[in-house]
Amino acid sequence: MWNNRCKVAVSGVGFSKKTRTDEVHLAEHALTAVKAAVEDSGLKLTDIDGLATFPELRGGGGRIPLVDGVSHVSVNCMLAMLKLPNPRWHIQGETVNIGGAFQQAANAILAGVCNYAVIWRAMHNRRAPYYGLTRENAAGPRQFSEPYGFSGPGGMSIAYMRYLELYGQQREKMATLAVTQRKHANKNPNAHFYKTPLTVEEYLDSRMISHPFCLYDCDIPVQAAYAMVLTTAERARDLKPKPAYLAGYGQRMVYNGEGMIDSLEDWMAGTKSSAPLTWEKSGLGPKDVDVAQIYDGFSSSVIYGLEGYGFCGEGETLDFIQDGRIELDGELPLNTFGGSLSDGRMHGIGHLVEGVLQATGRAGERQVKNVEVSFVGASMTQATTFVFVPNPY
Repeated sequence: MWNNRCKVAVSGVGFSKKTRTDEVHLAEHALTAVKAAVEDSGLKLTDIDGLATFPELRGGGGRIPLVDGVSHVSVNCMLAMLKLPNPRWHIQGETVNIGGAFQQAANAILAGVCNYAVIWRAMHNRRAPYYGLTRENAAGPRQFSEPYGFSGPGGMSIAYMRYLELYGQQREKMATLAVTQRKHANKNPNAHFYKTPLTVEEYLDSRMISHPFCLYDCDIPVQAAYAMVLTTAERARDLKPKPAYLAGYGQRMVYNGEGMIDSLEDWMAGTKSSAPLTWEKSGLGPKDVDVAQIYDGFSSSVIYGLEGYGFCGEGETLDFIQDGRIELDGELPLNTFGGSLSDGRMHGIGHLVEGVLQATGRAGERQVKNVEVSFVGASMTQATTFVFVPNPY
């Protein structure tokens, strides 16, 4: 078991309103989320001395200008807005995702490099298509994929199709995941689809994006920001809300070549490599988990997570999620805030925030009863996993 188990705590969370347009600059969204997280912690902005983010804007590149505060929000931009009197530490994850930034912030807290670290992820919903492949040249390894449409849904669909064929499964069963997560989003006032229900029939009748992905297998792009404040467990006890304690974490340790199309085996290898570290550090396992948030940029990501993290056997996910098992009162409540499919594309920080809220009993109408162990799989490409608990003992 990890020597630093439950020595780091999340003391507050915050978020901005979600929009589908970019009339409000992304910097304003990020500042709103950070201020809300600090206020939720019962702190002042002047207390913050650590900053961490993952600012990268992903998706088919080419002719989309990158402007700090508009297309992304860097540490430098946040420092300019906050005007902190004593910043001591920061990290900007150009090569790690938001889960990696969270882990680095936790390590900084443990090392005493900073006392209160704020983490944010701001997502820009640009007016150009995410995967329009507008660049004129595909250099290096990308020359073997991008000209043929193997990017975004096109690339992800290959592994999903392999899964369905390998295990004799039917894509229609995935309707349960999309519909259940939408039901959860309907209980989340901050979700993009808060007031929009989804039926099985609507899922099955929706247009195909890249077979076997239909429209509702894909996350919904939004313009918004989420934020969290980390500190030591000792300091968190004196703050306003009940903290969530970090019992353990893990990160994918599998080679992934640039421009390569991930196979089913690649996805499974990633999830299988991160989860054992989390279970070992926390002293817990899949059977101990009361509620789970598993990244769902595409619906198939949940398959790789549930199976790779050990919640069910390989080839079993589409049967495992049936019969109410992932409902709020089910055996494994899953993506209780709506997930990326219905809350909005936030690259995993939404999953982290929901994991914290569930662990602290602050998830409102969607709160799962008697949560003692809250699990988060915050990403797939660089799989990062976390366990939060409400009691450090």
